[in-house]
Amino acid sequence: MKRIVPFLIFLLPVLSCNKAEPAPDGKDLAFVTIRAFETRSEIGTNALPAWSEGDRISIVGDLSDTPAEFTLRSGAGYSSASFEGVKPEGNKYMAYYPSSARCDGITWRGLLSTRTSRTTPSQYIGTLPLWGRSNDIASLEVSAVCGILRLDLKGSGKLDHIILEAGRPVSGEYLVSIADGIFAIINGSNIIWIDTPETELLPLKATPFYFILPPAQYEDLKFTVVPVEGTAKEYILPGETLVEAGVFTCVSSDNLELND
Repeated sequence: MKRIVPFLIFLLPVLSCNKAEPAPDGKDLAFVTIRAFETRSEIGTNALPAWSEGDRISIVGDLSDTPAEFTLRSGAGYSSASFEGVKPEGNKYMAYYPSSARCDGITWRGLLSTRTSRTTPSQYIGTLPLWGRSNDIASLEVSAVCGILRLDLKGSGKLDHIILEAGRPVSGEYLVSIADGIFAIINGSNIIWIDTPETELLPLKATPFYFILPPAQYEDLKFTVVPVEGTAKEYILPGETLVEAGVFTCVSSDNLELND
């Protein structure tokens, strides 16, 4: 039986940006603190998100030729982290995550992974694209352009992988219009595959699995749950499932016995 419980998750504020001593090349360093909520999503046993070592954001100014990449300076393992980079030139600024996305001044684009992995005890949901604009680099706020579908499973048996199938592209290269924030998938796939090493379903406690999805009204989403041993089970969400940007949508399945 389908159970949908949507709730808003965030705007992500850039809490501070302090001007440092000039860098050796004469440019100004900037230190930006961003609070993470389901961004890169290392979700531990306490259900709190955390930035990871190596995370990067990009900030571009309207007078700069290229984006400035800001690297994580401190805060790995915590929900709030400081990033350091060279302040871009401009009077208006745009920030986006991940920094591997590309910006040409008209659009910014990146990649939603078709295949990812869930590891324990942390649960990695993938990279949730974020962006924001401001006239003041010290007051940048970023928000999500996708939503997150959380599938709660109960049952018994050890999983190998789960596949979500939709009637439209849900992974692949995405493009966001800077003018109006319209999101689109190009050259995409209709599936998302999550490898689930060392994950075992429990009969009384739900195990969550996270799928980053473009905002849309989906019909008859299908999940194929494949065990390490045994027969794959199909689970279909009948009817419509609304996924909104910046919103969690939670669904749950009946108990799945994977050992028969």
